Amino acid sequence: MHSLLKSTIKYLPFLGIALSTSLLFSQPTQASQNGSDSENQPMQVLYDMVLKHLKQKTDQKIHNPTYDIRKFSDRLRLPRCQKPLELEDKAPQKTVGRMTFKLQCPKPEWKIFVTATVEGDLPVVISTKGILKQAVIQPGDVKQVFMPYQKVRRGALVNVERAVGMRAKRAIPPNTILKVRQLQPPYMVFEDNNVTIITRVGNIKVKSLGIALKNGVKNQQIPVRNLSSQKIVKGIVIAPNTVVIP
Repeated sequence: MHSLLKSTIKYLPFLGIALSTSLLFSQPTQASQNGSDSENQPMQVLYDMVLKHLKQKTDQKIHNPTYDIRKFSDRLRLPRCQKPLELEDKAPQKTVGRMTFKLQCPKPEWKIFVTATVEGDLPVVISTKGILKQAVIQPGDVKQVFMPYQKVRRGALVNVERAVGMRAKRAIPPNTILKVRQLQPPYMVFEDNNVTIITRVGNIKVKSLGIALKNGVKNQQIPVRNLSSQKIVKGIVIAPNTVVIP
């Protein structure tokens, strides 16, 4: 374990004067440095506990992760915990960047806060070529790559499947990280194309032919012209080239 920690963790010592802002004790827990090691809590146990939690938390979410756990001053002494330590993650949804963990001992009562930083690469979807405004994104237009998490902004797409078939709201240059706000659902009905108009009368479903007067995405209401009556009605897009009259 020691060799593993040496290769994956960089301990960052800090001055003992900062302990007052990092420790909260239910009763005095600073013992003399002359105290027996058997009476003191091994600090390595705390670091190992945080490391184990971080590895479980980032598994299959971060590519090539590194873990930096901040080490306490050598002058700090805590009484050895007589019961299993409890760990509380202050940001359970966070997988990269700086995080804080509360480690608590039920007996004797004490608690301490450990900070750690996780770095690594996140999966993102980028454009492989320029994509025109309103163009429907094809499988060859995008791909998934890994980038340092600092370069990945909120809203970036992770899965290629979420991009393929969508329309670009505006032109997208090559090698651009795709974001949710850049995309629109694909049209299921196109202006001036034939559509099937479905009208329900009781339990009877009547179909007729019409012409779409506007592009439409799923669940959007658009005007269509009934070719039999030449009347313009409003239908809700429910499938490709299909609308239903509400």
